[in-house]
Amino acid sequence: MAFTDSCDLFASVHEDGLNRIADHIMRQRPSWFHFATPDVAANRELWCQVPAFTSDVERFGNPVFTLLPYLPVIGVDAPPVGLGFCVQMARAQVDLHPSSLFGLPDELGSKLRDQRLAIALRVCGGIRCPDPETLDRIPVTPPRDPRRERRPEPPRQVPVPGRMTCFCLDVFAVARVARETINGVERVVAKIDGVEIVDVEPKGLEAAMECYIRTAITLYLRQKLAIPLRTFFVDFPLFGMGTVSLAPTPNPPVPHNPAVEEDQLKVFVTMTMTP
Repeated sequence: MAFTDSCDLFASVHEDGLNRIADHIMRQRPSWFHFATPDVAANRELWCQVPAFTSDVERFGNPVFTLLPYLPVIGVDAPPVGLGFCVQMARAQVDLHPSSLFGLPDELGSKLRDQRLAIALRVCGGIRCPDPETLDRIPVTPPRDPRRERRPEPPRQVPVPGRMTCFCLDVFAVARVARETINGVERVVAKIDGVEIVDVEPKGLEAAMECYIRTAITLYLRQKLAIPLRTFFVDFPLFGMGTVSLAPTPNPPVPHNPAVEEDQLKVFVTMTMTP
């Protein structure tokens, strides 16, 4: 059966192409995938992973990290104390159905279901751990009398230096491609079905981390990688004979559009012409 039996135009991209595009984006825009507090971002020796980026990043002064506020030490407010940290995506790979690039943990099933894609991530992070001598040198702020100050200013947070303690996690996710209306615009977006972190104990900690990562991936896909469906709609004149319109083929006759199958992401397009 020809790809255009149920449509007028057909386009697809292989998973190898998607992974090459992802690698190119990660090298061109490392700050989209690497996050750190200012002290860590400014000191290469504190990075848990040295990102691979193109020479243009340094040539044009583009950031390697997105800067984040210091991690607060809960319950400490005289003065507030913050710790430096970083979170970095060291590797990202996409595997389209029927899965040929990597295996999935048993918790996500031994095989990808139809119309599904798998995502493999290696996420590294670290926190600056101060030694006892450093903590002893932090002066204690005396309490303020609110009756003497109308609007007492809260004390400024004190960043505390320390040795960087790093770790890495292998994260797997299963997703599907769906159409969803966001802010009144129909978009194509990946929907996460499940997330699994390899070899994390105890189970409660693993479940909490998986919840956070699933939330982060879901919102990142919705906010950054949701493609407006109108991107696939094109109208253009044809030699004065009329207007050609291109739009995604509906269901039926195409059961899945976009479709994830045969290691490809496929799009089926219907063409109409009006005088």
